[in-house]
Amino acid sequence: MGVVDLPLIGRKQLARMAAHKIFFHLTWSTHRRMPMIDGPTRNFLDEFFRRTIIKEDVTLIAVAFLRSHVHLLVRCGPRIDLGHLVQLLKGGSSYAASRQPDNKLGLRWNRQYSVTSVSPKLLQTAIDYIEGQNQRHPTETINTLKSEPRNHCA
Repeated sequence: MGVVDLPLIGRKQLARMAAHKIFFHLTWSTHRRMPMIDGPTRNFLDEFFRRTIIKEDVTLIAVAFLRSHVHLLVRCGPRIDLGHLVQLLKGGSSYAASRQPDNKLGLRWNRQYSVTSVSPKLLQTAIDYIEGQNQRHPTETINTLKSEPRNHCA
């Protein structure tokens, strides 16, 4: 399964967030949109992105992993350097994932990425869009083997 199937934060927590409600939908693809994200790589990326985002004092709202691209919905403070955050996520994950013993495909990202601001009023629409990526791209779904651990946030 390529989309995290449990909300990363609850609706009540969304309503209680700090005064700054600045949301961004980030997306980028693998080099030449080649299918480089398999189950073990997805698991690695999920953990890597969460750790990196926490260190940068950003909140991960939703995430979707497909074989050739990723989608993230994040909440940031007003002084966030998005270019730096994306550099940490893309560059750091590519470097680290390509050195994982179970990474058979390698991982390289395209240089480009997309950032779209999301109005708090359209937050649920953005969450639904990201959670619906498997339906939009059925040939890009990452199969989960029973032996693979699945990450869920409470």
